[in-house]
Amino acid sequence: MTNKNMQWWKIALCVLAVLMIAGAVTYTLMTRTSASSAAAKVPASTSNSSPSTAAVSAPASTSNPAPSTAAVNTPASDGVGELNWVKNLNSKFATYDFIFVLFPGNDDATAKADQAVKTALEQIKQNGGAVDTMTLSSTDPEFQATMDRLAIQPLPSVLVIAATGQGAIVKGDITDRKLLQAYLSLQKTCVPGSGCCGQ
Repeated sequence: MTNKNMQWWKIALCVLAVLMIAGAVTYTLMTRTSASSAAAKVPASTSNSSPSTAAVSAPASTSNPAPSTAAVNTPASDGVGELNWVKNLNSKFATYDFIFVLFPGNDDATAKADQAVKTALEQIKQNGGAVDTMTLSSTDPEFQATMDRLAIQPLPSVLVIAATGQGAIVKGDITDRKLLQAYLSLQKTCVPGSGCCGQ
């Protein structure tokens, strides 16, 4: 190759690199903005016994017995985003990438679920995950509205929410393994640069 051809290739590669960097920066800024606005959206469940994950922008899926990345639409008409406890999650997502929300049931089952949540959170934190937990009290005025709108039954149940707005509901026999499975399913759906992938 001649010197002139070699220079042309260097210039072309340099321009391509600059375009790729600009695209990556734009993508990162866009996903961070959409992640913070989507944090107030909480997905609906698609399963009775196993965790299921949901994305807030795709058509609904109604039956899925195993953990999956099935997408569920959670429009504003569900009214979940207007609930005060959901709005308050935005401030938590400034520090945490995932939040585990416990919906208590009877005392024995809730104690078991609470211990499973603590065990799962401990394991996630040991691996560098930024996670927190909260309990939505059954005396909270929005408890029943949340239960109805997300079809959360039986109790206790745990809603795992990512900073991206995606979530998974773990119902029935709640174990740390099922919670970790839900967390890992959501973590796989996180967009790099959004802050929810353990970065």
